[in-house]
Amino acid sequence: MFWRHNNLARRYMFAALVAAIVPLLVIAFLYDRYSVRLIDTISRSRTEGEVQAVAVRMGSFLRAQLNRLENIADLPETAQFLASDHPVMSDTLYDFLLLEADSPDVYAIELYSMEERLLATVPQTQSPPPVQDATTPFVSFEQADVIGPVLPPNGLPGWFMIRLPVSVNRAELGYVVMRLRLNSLTEKMGPLILTGIKSPQLVVFDRIHLNAAGHRVAAGSVLHSSNPILPGWHLDLVALTDKLNDRRQALRLTLLILSFALVLALGLLFFQLSNRLTGYLRPLKEGADALSRGDFSANVPENGPGELGSLARAFNHMRRHLRDMINSRVDIERRAALGNMAAGIAHEVRNPLATIAATVYGLKRGETSPERVEMYDEMSGEIERVDRAIEEFLKYARPSTPKREPVLVRDTFRGLRTLTSAQVLERNITLNLGGDSQLELMIDPAHLRQILLNLILNAIQAVPDGGLISLKVLHLCGATVLTVEDNGAGMDGATLDKVMRPFFTTRSGGSGLGLAVTAELTRANGGYIHIDSTPGTGTTVTLTFPDPPREAPE
Repeated sequence: MFWRHNNLARRYMFAALVAAIVPLLVIAFLYDRYSVRLIDTISRSRTEGEVQAVAVRMGSFLRAQLNRLENIADLPETAQFLASDHPVMSDTLYDFLLLEADSPDVYAIELYSMEERLLATVPQTQSPPPVQDATTPFVSFEQADVIGPVLPPNGLPGWFMIRLPVSVNRAELGYVVMRLRLNSLTEKMGPLILTGIKSPQLVVFDRIHLNAAGHRVAAGSVLHSSNPILPGWHLDLVALTDKLNDRRQALRLTLLILSFALVLALGLLFFQLSNRLTGYLRPLKEGADALSRGDFSANVPENGPGELGSLARAFNHMRRHLRDMINSRVDIERRAALGNMAAGIAHEVRNPLATIAATVYGLKRGETSPERVEMYDEMSGEIERVDRAIEEFLKYARPSTPKREPVLVRDTFRGLRTLTSAQVLERNITLNLGGDSQLELMIDPAHLRQILLNLILNAIQAVPDGGLISLKVLHLCGATVLTVEDNGAGMDGATLDKVMRPFFTTRSGGSGLGLAVTAELTRANGGYIHIDSTPGTGTTVTLTFPDPPREAPE
């Protein structure tokens, strides 16, 4: 019952909700069952990799210092100094040793005789190292020896030495020693520190344990050990407390709570989405119902997301297309009726009018009474007015087929200015012509002349004395655009909606067919007409004629 009585959107939302929650619950169950083992495996693998990486960096640091010692031992000046019975250090050797000692990692560089007598220290400001006792660790490192670490009892920073023999032709002359800051080596363990949970230790011969600050500490519970950095030297990662397991349990509980909270949130989210989707679909249903009743004014909001917005836009486009198609059909049928009526008017009205006009003209020629001559002139004027009205009606009902040809718009503008000059001068109206003077338009020249003449005459009637009318032609975005703009009284929205309907006029004595004929001739020549108007500001009529398609080259 629940499934049948809910709309399609809610059914799909419910199905999607079940599809999302069931895997989530399965994953939560499996995670709760296997999480401890999985976390241990992942943590161990990751931690081992981090420990080994730090050990490699420490080994690289020692190897870099050994390379510097080798550079010193290879200097001829070093061998000369150590081979001399009264050694005097040359400026070159002193400068080189001073350059190598200029590092935060180096306390001093020292030169010893084979009897381990100190011959020189660079820089000279460094005091001689304290004598090591028999417990000081001593290991071989490639061709060199590593002595230390040494931890002074007075709390001073610890240090260690790398000693490399200097030999010429396999005869050893002495030693070059680099005394290094112990903290420069131990501080490389810093990335492994997790405060309160685990700490790295540098272990030397399993009896000296140093932390990242280079201080001696007690051994702890080892989580992971690295490969040897030097013989007897390795890195241990030590657990400080049992907080790691506590945190894992807390994490497990937190994740379970989050899983259930996520299930609840998903339910609320899907319920909200269902209501929202129904809200977007309801206007579409109401619009379709209105369309089925023949109401084409029901506009569907197009603010829906994604495909819903596209569906609403497609629906509105279909509604407008149907409305235009039906209006076009009605207009075709109306024009057919008007065409038949126009044929009758042309035969039944214009022919008698022509006879009446000829009769009035003949009576006027033989009349001597001024009063009767004036009456005949009035009759002739009314006959001409009726004939013009019939002519406009015939143009609207049966417009002539356009005969398109290239027309230089500039010439048409100039001809219309000449044609309307009397009316313009009489009311002191300014008629401006502007735009691209070389533009050609593919159009029936008589139609273009009639279209622009109608618009100019309407503008002349709309502007006050001393007003301004502007004609402009431009080529924009693949189309020729003509504008007729005036600073007349303008029109309100209600008038603007009806202004191009046949027989609608706001002037006494107007036929209401001028703009209707203009719009029809514009459409017949493949163009579009658009009118913008603001009361008190003026009106702008825009005619747009798309460029004809170019023929593909053969």
